[in-house]
Amino acid sequence: MDQGNHKPPLRTLQTSKYIAAFALTALIFVIGIWVGSAVSDDKLSQISLLQNEIQIETAGTELQYLLLTEHPCESINASSLTQQLFEIGGKLDYMESKLGKKNEDVLSLKEYYSLLEIKHWLLTKKANERCKQNNPWILYFYSNLGDCADCEQQGYVLSTLHKKFEDLNIYSFDFHIENPAIQAIKEIYGVKTVPTLVINNKILNGLRDKEAIEKELFGEQVKK
Repeated sequence: MDQGNHKPPLRTLQTSKYIAAFALTALIFVIGIWVGSAVSDDKLSQISLLQNEIQIETAGTELQYLLLTEHPCESINASSLTQQLFEIGGKLDYMESKLGKKNEDVLSLKEYYSLLEIKHWLLTKKANERCKQNNPWILYFYSNLGDCADCEQQGYVLSTLHKKFEDLNIYSFDFHIENPAIQAIKEIYGVKTVPTLVINNKILNGLRDKEAIEKELFGEQVKK
C-alpha cells in the first residue's frame, strides 16, 4: 500500500468544517452582542443626559413663570417661554419613543411638563382677561395607549395649525395622567372621551379638521 497517498477520512474533513463554521458563527454572535450592548449603553447615556437637560430646563421655566406672574400683562409669546415649552415637549416625545410610553421616568417628566403647561395656560388666560390681549389657546386631551383611533390624526392637525399660527398656544394633556390639576380641568369642562379639544372655553368631542378648529378660534374671519 502506498503510504504517500494516504488521505484523511471524509468524515473527519466534514467534522472540521462544521467545527470551523460553528466557531465563526459563535464569534460573529459574540461580536454582535458586544456591539449591540455598546450601542445600547451609548443610547442610554444619551437618554440620561437628555433627561437631566429636561429637568434643568423645566426648573428654569418654573422661575420664568414666577417672574411673569408678577407682570401678567407682559406679552407671553414675546418671551422665550412659549418656545421653551414647545421644545421641552419635543424632547419628551423623543424620550417616550426610546424608553416606551409606560416608562416611569417618562411618565414622571410628562406629568410635571403637564403642570408647566397648565401654568402657562393660566397666565395666557390672565393676560387675555386683565390686559385686553387676545392670545388664542387650545386644550387637547389625548391617549397614546392604543385606545384612541383618531388621536394621532388630531395631533397632526394641531401641529399643522401651530406652524401656521405662531401665536397659537396648544396645551396637550395625556387623558390617563392621574394628577389632581389635570383631573380638575377635565371635571370643569366635562372631558370624558378622547380626542377632546377645548377652544375658547367650548368643548369639542371627537376628531376636528383644520377648518373647523380655525372657525372656533377666529370665527368667520379666519386668518390667512
